[in-house]
Amino acid sequence: MSTSSDLLILGGGIVGKACALALAQAGLNLTLLGARSLAQALPPERYTQRLYALNAASRQLLDQLRIWTHIPPERVQPVQAMHIRADGAQLAFQAKDARAEALAWIVESDAIEAALDLALRFERRVQIEPAQAARLSRPGDHRGWQVQTDDGRTLQATLLVGADGEHSLVRKASGIPMDVHDYVQRGVVANFVCAAPHDGSAFQTFADGGVIALLPLAPMQGRPMVSLVWSAPEPLAQELLALPPHALAQRVDAHLPALRAQHLGPLQAAGRASAWRLQRQLARRTVADDLVLIGDAAHRVHPLAGQGLNLGLQDVQVLAHTLQQRPAGQAINDPRLLRRYSRARAEQVLALATATDSLARLYAAQSRMPAPLRALGLHAANALPPLKQLLTRYASGLPYLA
Repeated sequence: MSTSSDLLILGGGIVGKACALALAQAGLNLTLLGARSLAQALPPERYTQRLYALNAASRQLLDQLRIWTHIPPERVQPVQAMHIRADGAQLAFQAKDARAEALAWIVESDAIEAALDLALRFERRVQIEPAQAARLSRPGDHRGWQVQTDDGRTLQATLLVGADGEHSLVRKASGIPMDVHDYVQRGVVANFVCAAPHDGSAFQTFADGGVIALLPLAPMQGRPMVSLVWSAPEPLAQELLALPPHALAQRVDAHLPALRAQHLGPLQAAGRASAWRLQRQLARRTVADDLVLIGDAAHRVHPLAGQGLNLGLQDVQVLAHTLQQRPAGQAINDPRLLRRYSRARAEQVLALATATDSLARLYAAQSRMPAPLRALGLHAANALPPLKQLLTRYASGLPYLA
């Protein structure tokens, strides 16, 4: 059986679902292929491990999609301050100094997806296909794309959007090369109960054992909580993952002085740790004939700035704006239109990928930069309020909205 669609999105995670909703609300009819469904409701007694720090641009998009209000507010934590320490120097950001509601909002992945699922259920312009793509090809006339699904069907699309993650089938089928740098690190994540309130503050330190961050979580059953993100070299990551929860909590406790977060300890583990491999991946192009790459299919950056999902959601916002604002009669797969989208996203993606990569290398164990010089740079940034305001604005993503 063969069916056709003007627009097909492959990839059913947060970025794919948000893209489907944004393009539908922009007036486009489309098919979402490979949409995953959540296994169960959010556990009332604990947080799931996959959490994101949403910046102002992402919060704005979720507002525009009318799903922010469907994320349980009691599970959303605004970040009011960020304290970064390394080599005896510190850099501090305050939301009030930037005249912002918050520097970021810490939200569970499953909470965002649940809100997207609810909205998509009532969006008549979106045809949701739970099947997975098995093979992609160009038809004989080289117009659009054909997708063979794992249940034996053939779908045809005028424009194919690849939102299918770091191992993107869409990217591979297009032949777009990917530049990859492996940090030989893993991002180790775990949640903990604190001994004292965190007051909405996030803490980060650059140490010999990698980048360690504690992100504030909303109280769970009246208990203050934080989420650990430890970008650890591979041998250390394996060691941390092998520790029982109470022993991992003790290891993190030992780093609280370096984080200047002693008041949070002793920490109590709220489950085991998990981890994912850290790489920088940049597609050399994000558009091809009748095709667009967004999210992790197009780019992955080091998590030390917490911008990975934010970049993907801003891809969504710019793509929706570009397609919605096209002149009457212009096809959605017009190469000029797709290049316009690509140019609109190039600066921010490259700038953040370069900045996070530079910081990761600067503070790596094998860095040749003397610690006093690194400390001097951090001190200088902290002493210049205009520079801190610029960095805060940059991290918000707002200068890059179309």
